[in-house]
This record gives sequence, C-alpha cells and structure tokens, in this order.
Amino acid sequence: AEKDRIGIQATDLEIGAKGYYPANVIAAGEVTLNAKKLFDILRELPREEVHLIKEDNHWIRLKCGKSKFRLPGMPSEDFPPLPEFSQDSLMELSGKLLKEMIRKTFFAQSPDETRQVLNGLLLEQDNGKVKMVGTDGHRLAVIRRDLGGSSKGEKGSYLIPKKALAELMKLVEDEEATFSFSAKNNHLAFMQGDQVIVSRKIDGKFPNYQQVIPSDNKLQVQINRDVFQHALKRVALLADEKSKMVRFDIQSGNIVLTTDTTELGEAREEIAISYSGEGVSVGLNAKYVLDVLSVIDDEEVVLNLKDEKSSCLITSNGDKDYQSIVMPMRL
Repeated sequence: AEKDRIGIQATDLEIGAKGYYPANVIAAGEVTLNAKKLFDILRELPREEVHLIKEDNHWIRLKCGKSKFRLPGMPSEDFPPLPEFSQDSLMELSGKLLKEMIRKTFFAQSPDETRQVLNGLLLEQDNGKVKMVGTDGHRLAVIRRDLGGSSKGEKGSYLIPKKALAELMKLVEDEEATFSFSAKNNHLAFMQGDQVIVSRKIDGKFPNYQQVIPSDNKLQVQINRDVFQHALKRVALLADEKSKMVRFDIQSGNIVLTTDTTELGEAREEIAISYSGEGVSVGLNAKYVLDVLSVIDDEEVVLNLKDEKSSCLITSNGDKDYQSIVMPMRL
C-alpha cells in the first residue's frame, strides 16, 4: 500500500496478476497473505469499508463493520517477484477484439496435458495483421484481424497457455478498454490500465497450421446456422459417446444427418439446402462441429467439402477471415 492506492499481486509461478486500486493509505507497507483465505473473507463481507492494519510479526488485522479477523502473514520478500515489463508494447488490441479472438479459438485447444504446444493458443503478428490459432490435432480454428495503427510493425509469434487465456477473458469484459501486449525472455504480458496479467510462454514449435487449411474443397454447402445447430444437437444425442460421430449425406437439395449405434439406437434429420452439386458423404465429430457453430455470428454458415477422406472447412460469407477445420472420421 502506498499513497492513495493499494497494489495486489498473485502468482502460481506459471501465471501472475497485478493490479492497483484506490485506497486511503495511512501508512505504507507490504505483506504476503494467503490469497484464498483473504478472498473467502472479503467475498462474505458487506459492501462497507474494509480496514487493514499491519501488526507485529507480519500479522494483519482486518475490520469491516462489526466483523473482525486476524490473519498470519509472511514477509513481502518471500513473495516471488513478477517480471517487469516496459511501457513499449508490441501491439495494442481492444477488449472487444481480444475477447472475440479468444472466444472463437479457445475451444480448439487440446485437453491433453502431455501435448504442451497444443495446450494454448498461437498469437501471430505480421504486417499490421494479427492471428490467433488453436488446434488439438483433430480440429483447428484460426481468426485473422487487421490491427490498423495499433501494430508496432514487428513480426512475431507467441504461444499463450490456456490458463492465462482463461484469466485474460475475465478482464476483457470491458470491450472499450485497450490492452497492450508485450513479450520478454520467457514471459508474456497483457496490460490494461493499472492491471497486468503475466504468463510464461509455452516452449516448443506450434504445428504448421497453414498446411492443414484446405484450398481445393470445391463443394460448398450454405445452410442456416440455427436450423443446422439444432438438428445436429438432436442427432448427436444418439451418437457414439466416445467418437461423437454423425454421418453427413449431402445431396442436391438437402443434407441428411444420421447416427446408428447398437447401444443407443438411430436418429435422422433432413434439412433443405440450396445445393445442386454432386453428392458427398462424410463422418464428422458432432461436438467439434457444434463448437464451431456456437461461435459463428452470421445467420448462414458454409461447409466446404471435397470427399469423405478430406477435412471439412467451416466458414461464413460474412467473415472470410474466420475458418475452422474438422478432420473426417471413417464411415
């Protein structure tokens, strides 16, 4: 605590957060406290002034109304310091842009903790453009956006851990705020006003995602997102619980979604579409497709297909710079 503000920082040695908040500081001081216990107490207190008084041997007395607590502390020197970052950022992103980019790629990360380079998202900057990419090896999501004048013109790529992204999403609720991004040695930082989130970078090389994006899927099926989403949800109720596979039979004028399992039974949905090309059948993981449909904002989505052995590229006419790829499953 100093002057007219109190600084709070926390870390689990992988990610850290620091923020400054207005306070009436009578005497400056520092102390390390058990974060969970302090948070649990503050969460239950009424919306009144909270008084913190430092006592001997690093004990802290906390008062709020008629509530009183004493908490054991430790010397501030025992707290592992967070890396310091200069004010020179590599790029600046609005809360709205950052929130959209994370929301549309976060689901594609791998849940397998042994595949470290896939346990996060790739952030790339090049020529005034910014990209965010996520993949688990079976699906991929990539979003590209124009940085305009907020780019420093430097080319770079950074692997951001899943845990840091989850914490960052809590800050980007303020869509009008501007976030500065910096990188130094093995750490990354997102700064907004008096708040900063610091994270270790993921070590390793991200897969060459450009090679995965198909360029020759000539069969294009345009379909209403809501109709498609609800029909697929219903059919997926009887899909194999492990594979989640649904069969897509695309013909002139309609698309038929089916599942057929001995244990669970059968399901079939038929949707009218504007399509007059050749027929094609493909097996896809229903959950993967539904994850994509849940983040596309346009009313119409486009399925770009080639054959039953090729990946399905999902896009929308309203946003060509957002693409998601789902790998096929054997029928």
